[in-house]
Amino acid sequence: MVGLILLLFCCTTVVDGFLHHGNSNQVSPAASSAASSPSHLKAFHWPTLPSFDKVQSESSTTRTVGERNGLDEEYPWRFEGRFIFRPSLVRITPSTSLPLSANLLSLFGYSLGGSVVLEYDVSPVGPYREYVNMGGVVGLGKVSVGGETNKRLLGLGQWGTDLFVSTQVAEDVCQQVWGVPAQVADIDFDEEGNFIQDGPDDEVVGRSGVTMRKFKLSGWANTRVLSSEELQKQQKRRVGNIPIFWTPTIKALWAPISFPKVSHDATQEELLPVHKLRLSASAMRLKQCKRIGQSEGGIPLGLALVVDDVLIEIGERVNSGSL
Repeated sequence: MVGLILLLFCCTTVVDGFLHHGNSNQVSPAASSAASSPSHLKAFHWPTLPSFDKVQSESSTTRTVGERNGLDEEYPWRFEGRFIFRPSLVRITPSTSLPLSANLLSLFGYSLGGSVVLEYDVSPVGPYREYVNMGGVVGLGKVSVGGETNKRLLGLGQWGTDLFVSTQVAEDVCQQVWGVPAQVADIDFDEEGNFIQDGPDDEVVGRSGVTMRKFKLSGWANTRVLSSEELQKQQKRRVGNIPIFWTPTIKALWAPISFPKVSHDATQEELLPVHKLRLSASAMRLKQCKRIGQSEGGIPLGLALVVDDVLIEIGERVNSGSL
């Protein structure tokens, strides 16, 4: 995804290192709720996590899960906030895990991985945080867009090996609405710091007695490119509307290019489900970022792409027609 698609995003929206502001073509929110949402997810209470007290105090105690909060009927779910992509060169060895129904691509034994860390102020389940380990660049992903004969190949994307979220309801909705393998983790943001620091990682015992991963990021204030006044003014002024393909079961984002699948070596069960995404934002910067601790066998590049006031819109699974 992430690096290659964000490079596409940069090329279409950055001028002299800054994103210009433009008017977004937004329509009124869809009023319908997701019919497929599990009934036991209709309401929840935020879990008490030490690193999430601020979000908990600022959020309502009860929210509705699975409702369609999109701004466009074609993209019924939306997420707003900010994120960083910290690139790293990941070593590919014979023991490296491989993505299902796609090819892991490398050059001289390395691929482009790293981590993506997101802070959602708005989502279908309220505010939460997300940490994704990126496994590398992938190609020729086998997908189905409906029917035994309607198979497609996605050209180029980036694959996430592990996805962690900061609340139980976020894990539930990822797994049961979109089929994303997700795990609850303690994701701790410290605003203080002259630069962004990813790590060190650790393990902690949660309130239920279950051991979970802990991710700590400091210098998070550096991701807030826009002031609170700029964010509160408008009428959003995001630009981009970059189309992206998403195969949630392997946590991969793809450039919007697909090809007819000539061979039929993959069964219908082996083909990946695919959704359309749309990405817009108001500001983007390159900033210093250090990786502390385990780097998943990779070589950190010492920087991060910071995207603020991002709007991520998710469409339904593509079940018919063409990509």
